[in-house]
Amino acid sequence: MIPNRSRSRGFTLIELMVVVGIIALLIALTLPAVQSAREAARRTQCSNNLRQIGLGTTLYHDVNGCYPLPITNHYNLALGYVNYHGLFSIQVRILPYLDQKPMYDGVNFAVGSFTPGAFFPEVPSFSQANSLNATISATKIAAYLCPSDGFDASPGSNYRGNVGLGPGPGMNPEYSDSGNGFYNDVDPISAAMIVDGLSHTVAFSERLHGSNRPQPVANRDFWMAPGYGTTADQFMIGCQIEGRSSNSNFGTIGGNWWFWPGREHTLYTHTQTPNGPITDCLYGGMLPAGGMATARSNHPEGVNALMGDNSVRFVGDSISQEVWRGLGTRNGGELVD
Repeated sequence: MIPNRSRSRGFTLIELMVVVGIIALLIALTLPAVQSAREAARRTQCSNNLRQIGLGTTLYHDVNGCYPLPITNHYNLALGYVNYHGLFSIQVRILPYLDQKPMYDGVNFAVGSFTPGAFFPEVPSFSQANSLNATISATKIAAYLCPSDGFDASPGSNYRGNVGLGPGPGMNPEYSDSGNGFYNDVDPISAAMIVDGLSHTVAFSERLHGSNRPQPVANRDFWMAPGYGTTADQFMIGCQIEGRSSNSNFGTIGGNWWFWPGREHTLYTHTQTPNGPITDCLYGGMLPAGGMATARSNHPEGVNALMGDNSVRFVGDSISQEVWRGLGTRNGGELVD
């Protein structure tokens, strides 16, 4: 009698297709959840970075009686007059309060410092002065980088100080709605001057690094500003027109350095709402450059905003322009939350 032999049996093609389909379905269902969890972690880290910056600026204020000033004049004792602007960012000023005192001590404040700009002509004396701080300015600081950006642009900064609405460096008859942010390009601001209240005024928010590409990326880069527009509304119109032009010059190195001030690298404006559709643009003949620099991030549907009281909020793209501008001014009299 011949014994029965069990015949080994593999999967049929249909069965394999069903298994593969089930696996693909499971991946499709779980991948968004995984990505969402990762982004939540990145956004939390980003929020923590902003909170540390807020604590640093508060400690700076406690010691110096004002918030950090991005521009300082240097008095040349030998020549007897002010002969340059010392352009050191807010991020430089607060280094000692972020456990970075050795790096702060390495900054040579006795020499000139000039913001590298995409639109400002290269001047040999500027480059020579900057070379004396080249080691420090080229150092990456993790606390200044948001992990959601997606671009490795170190030694850049994703976090910027709020300088208000208009395109000018300060408020004057020409720039009537400039210089009204938590920070000011040219004048020191103290807590007593934040008359709208620290909890009602944004101190810092986010912006994506420049693309560093031959052609600009709309949500990362800057266009050359038109030769008109002195208020926030006028400037928005000008930037909108300029962004449509294929002949416009543009800058793709924005945010590449935490070391220097200006809207190109470490300052931003509340001209338009977060991640707004109008391309940002800067004046080319100002150092540091004036213009419009919008808060932007890769977080879904909004940006983190550090308030003057060091609380951090997530502000949605859908916020009204009126409310966003109200949060961006220190003395507008708006009661917004």
